[in-house]
Amino acid sequence: MLTNLTIGELVAEFIFGFIDSIILFLVGIFFIRWYARKKEWDASSRTAFRVSLLWFVINIPFEFFFLYFLGNNIIFDPLRIAVEIIIISLVVATYYDKKYSESLMFLIIVQALLYLVGFIFNQLIGVLTTMITSSDKIFGSGQMYYFCILLLVGVSVFYLNWGDKIQFVKDKNIILLITIAPGLYYITYLFYIQGVTFVSNFAMNAVEGVLISIITCTILKLIFQSRLSFEELRDLVILEKGKKLLQVNDLKVYYALLGGMLKRSFGSVKAVDGVTFDIKTGETVGLVGESGCGKTTVANALLGLVPKEAGEIIFNNEAIPNKYPKYLRQKIQIVFQDPDASLNPRMKVVDILAEPLKNLLGITKKDEIRRRVLKLLDEVSLKREHMDRFPHEFSGGQKQRIIIARALASNPELIILDEPTSALDVSVQAQILNLLKGLQKAYGYGFLFITHNLAVVNHIADRIAVMYLGKFVEIGETDQIFSKPTHPYTIALLESRTEIDPANKEISFVIKGEVPSPIAPPPGCTFNPRCISDARTNECMRETPHKIKIEEGHYIWCVNPPIWMQKEISLEQAKSDINALDN
Repeated sequence: MLTNLTIGELVAEFIFGFIDSIILFLVGIFFIRWYARKKEWDASSRTAFRVSLLWFVINIPFEFFFLYFLGNNIIFDPLRIAVEIIIISLVVATYYDKKYSESLMFLIIVQALLYLVGFIFNQLIGVLTTMITSSDKIFGSGQMYYFCILLLVGVSVFYLNWGDKIQFVKDKNIILLITIAPGLYYITYLFYIQGVTFVSNFAMNAVEGVLISIITCTILKLIFQSRLSFEELRDLVILEKGKKLLQVNDLKVYYALLGGMLKRSFGSVKAVDGVTFDIKTGETVGLVGESGCGKTTVANALLGLVPKEAGEIIFNNEAIPNKYPKYLRQKIQIVFQDPDASLNPRMKVVDILAEPLKNLLGITKKDEIRRRVLKLLDEVSLKREHMDRFPHEFSGGQKQRIIIARALASNPELIILDEPTSALDVSVQAQILNLLKGLQKAYGYGFLFITHNLAVVNHIADRIAVMYLGKFVEIGETDQIFSKPTHPYTIALLESRTEIDPANKEISFVIKGEVPSPIAPPPGCTFNPRCISDARTNECMRETPHKIKIEEGHYIWCVNPPIWMQKEISLEQAKSDINALDN
């Protein structure tokens, strides 16, 4: 043996190393998951536990071997770590199915962070041991030492989070860990050097330690912030109209039904079950249907707020991945139904509109923010004096204008409008609709307009998609839908409109039955139980509706062609027959 350690010292060192390894094993799980998420690997807790356990099982015998045969020498510590990394990286490369170079870099980074945590832990435990085994005066110095460490950590956390651009840095916890280490080491060094006099030199020691950490933190912040990339500030651009902006192919979104003590899935709600449509620049597509048919779920899927079960969403000829990219947050925006729920009541309008400018465009200068906010307010017909007011000081229409201005702040190309006029008066609705049409005409935005109000969608939409129980039943140009509705459900929706007519106060058409449960929809055509069309047959209860072309750009999803197409009669005559049958 090359060691001069006694058996007692060897056992104590081994026990201390074992406890240290247990702590690092638990911390290692956190670092492994952090790195896996960063590289988009398998970031599950189970996988991280297995990898950390592998490191733990190999580390204990290696540490005992080097300690017993080579001694507690700082020269052999890097050698032990290098051997461990080489061995474990081979296993991890196979486990994660990655290249050896990727696995090696993964282990080097995680091992470096673990070594840093172990270093900090050893410093704190070493001082604690000295306090317990020494005189009362040293114990008092130890108390002041830990007070210095608390002060160091507090100042480091505050300084790290101070500044406008630090919010964009993702690895702030890693920066904080590296920031604390040199200051802690310096204060620990002063504790061992000064001993009893550490108490009298407390103020100077604390200032020097904090200063070292601040310098380290400043360097790291400059390095990390220099690697950030933001979109350059530019004016609202005019898009080329008629260009295909969004294409949705067979989109499906299911919500799992969970039950039992273990919350196991026993079924699913097919909120969206295979819809296909597209939106061009300068075009508004209206999405109409009863409550619960899946309109808002389509919007949430486009925004990446809910995972899609199947299908493809293509934006600007690029498929949107499952992990929603940051640049799409700028290009696809939404205007929600309730402006009061969308505005922070404790923030002024200038701060509300500054959020996307800071978070998406990286603008931090106050003068530049106010100039940009003022221009956005001008776009939605608000004035300079509105900048420094709170949301409760505005009317409903003005609040909706603020929401629209916030959507425009990040230079979007597609704007989803989820019932933006449902909570407004009729006169204010007209103002908002005219504002939206004016903005679309000026800049060429694509709109997905979700609404229940058929009069509104008739005014603003270029094409309309009618949705029922998660599926489209009819789609076509606005004039085609309103002048030549073909599917029985579309006809029922149009006939159910309430219009001001003193001579006729009755609703001329009412859909029979109730909407089926989306958990257990009826077989075949889901509209079959409520359908009163002459074309309805027993096949409707068995077969899935298929796409039928009525005319160019006008389609329905039905089992059988409409009766007027089968008998070659006019659409008006067919509608008259349906009304007569209902009466």
